[in-house]
Amino acid sequence: MTDDGVRIRPWRPEDRALGLALFDSNVPRFFAAQERQDFIDFLDALSGPYFVLQDAAGGAVGCGGYEAAEGDPSVAVLCWGMVRGDRHRTGLGTALLTERLARIAADPAFRSVAIETTQHSCGFFARHGFVQTRQVPDGFAPGMDLVEMTLDLDAYRQSRKG
Repeated sequence: MTDDGVRIRPWRPEDRALGLALFDSNVPRFFAAQERQDFIDFLDALSGPYFVLQDAAGGAVGCGGYEAAEGDPSVAVLCWGMVRGDRHRTGLGTALLTERLARIAADPAFRSVAIETTQHSCGFFARHGFVQTRQVPDGFAPGMDLVEMTLDLDAYRQSRKG
């Protein structure tokens, strides 16, 4: 639990409806409607830790997780992180990202963190040390660029030591 009463708990199968509601609250600004099935498929076959972010009242206000990259287990990939649409810019996204990065950094097998995001969210990740490596116009959907970003985990770990 954080100082403001926000807590992160493991995802449970019965969280599916709340996850879809969180997704829907971010369409069309942060996700394209056609990505909903991709999110459902992801939930049906989780391959890494996934979490629910709850506010002080216990309500679900976000979700997100990570997994090892296919073909390179030294890379952690952030997966389907989101905060409820009406709770953006309140520090919840930072709380969710910080918790995921702390868990990733605690695993010495990981050397870097990767994310595929959009032009609408890449600034958020850049503020947390991620560097853009590639951008594909309309890579997710029309008007939704694919932005690939990475974080050097050794540098992240060093910055947290003191």
